[in-house]
Amino acid sequence: MSSSPSPSAPPGSLWRHALEGGLSVVAAVVTMAAAAWAALAVLGAGTIAPVSRLVPTMVSMAVGGGVTMESVPSAESADAGGLGGGGLGGLLGGLGGGGGLHLGLTGEAALTPLTLTFLGTAVLAVVFFRPLYRRQRPAPAMLWARCGGVVVTTAVVFPVLAAMARGTARLPESVTERFGKGASAGAFSRFTGGGGGLASGLSSVTFETDAVATALFALLWVGLVLAVGCVAARRTTLPRPLALGRLRLKWNAVASTLTGIAAVLCCSAAAVALLAGAAVLTGREQAAKAAGILLLAGPNLIVVLFTAGLGTSWEAGVYRLRSDGGGMLGMLGGGAQGGAAGRDRSVNLGAWSGAGVPLWLIGILLMLLLVVVAGYVAAARTPARTPREDSEAVLDRHAEIAVRMGIAVGIAALVLPSVAGGSLRIGISLMGNEMGGLSAGLDAHPGLSALTGFVLAVLGAYGGSRLHSRRARHRNGAAQPPGTATRRPVGARSASRASSDSVS
Repeated sequence: MSSSPSPSAPPGSLWRHALEGGLSVVAAVVTMAAAAWAALAVLGAGTIAPVSRLVPTMVSMAVGGGVTMESVPSAESADAGGLGGGGLGGLLGGLGGGGGLHLGLTGEAALTPLTLTFLGTAVLAVVFFRPLYRRQRPAPAMLWARCGGVVVTTAVVFPVLAAMARGTARLPESVTERFGKGASAGAFSRFTGGGGGLASGLSSVTFETDAVATALFALLWVGLVLAVGCVAARRTTLPRPLALGRLRLKWNAVASTLTGIAAVLCCSAAAVALLAGAAVLTGREQAAKAAGILLLAGPNLIVVLFTAGLGTSWEAGVYRLRSDGGGMLGMLGGGAQGGAAGRDRSVNLGAWSGAGVPLWLIGILLMLLLVVVAGYVAAARTPARTPREDSEAVLDRHAEIAVRMGIAVGIAALVLPSVAGGSLRIGISLMGNEMGGLSAGLDAHPGLSALTGFVLAVLGAYGGSRLHSRRARHRNGAAQPPGTATRRPVGARSASRASSDSVS
């Protein structure tokens, strides 16, 4: 394998590499769309909205896009929910002109289906870096051309997807029924002359995705994938300034180990989803729901499990929104608040016990096991130090690996909860004032989880690194008794590995 720099690539070759970079984004989007379609089909989402509109919506949300909703008034809602009906609305029906004043729904949904994000990330990274697998060292212009193709294609494809992610959806009965039982149910009933029209008339909403925000988050996503890939990719030939850069040489072992473990966990969730999907053929409805949820949010559940063990407080709940306005609307909305307060439901997931063991305890035990394995693998992938490097280093080899592992885990414990959570808010408004509504979500409060993750990862990785060193000495002593062969100097091994195309 040649390690000498190659000449500058011709313009035709640069265009070809830019096209390959763009195709990597297209392949990632197609994979995400296929997984979203499968999950929505299993969940029976076609009864709520056209799947052809929901698929681009889910892909947009997978990169960070949000969805906004607004009600679609119908003739039924005009008669039942407007001010032209009986009760107090009959006295004020003339204020609305034509059909009177109408109740309306507004809302927003924010959720990142991390299974789709993982599949897109994996496909993008493989298609982008695979042509660089143990080939002649490329020129920097070639890598920039591939990155340019990724950026341009992302800036075009995702706004188009966001433009397609709009349509009309019918809210499930479980949601519309709660509107009729909300904090202001009695007020709405008095105001509209009856509560039956509220759930039936405000059951359809239009939804859309912000194209600009989706494009910006998508560009941030592909930038992170390429940046982490350039540091974590193994057996991949990169331009010399990047391949021999200080950041890659120091962090490649830890980054490649952690990304590999994350990929194994996400693939495990996808495999369980496929098994549950196979059980759907037997007619089990619960298996269908489990398969659909795992195909969309399996890694979200994994994040909840592991971060709960680090101290993150996870709370899943459904709450009704109560009017806090004054004047006439405040009187109308305040009548039933006291009796409805007890109907909000919330669950502290960290304290939930599946088999008699709290979720946080399961999470911390699994996390400790994984960081020990990560420390062992990272130590195996870290080149041995030269005597000079050993004398100049502040920390020994094992402590250095442990500290890097702790920093990476601490950052992940701080960032991932904000990505894995989600929220849904639907408000009922009248004359520009919110009278009530529904809020549901999975909320995270990280607390000291970043510090806990750092300490746990440092201890576990240090133990794993020590275990690898002990096993390596044992294997070398058993396979090569002293004096039987001449060992290669440690410095020569380190220098050779640092200058090669493959970073192990």
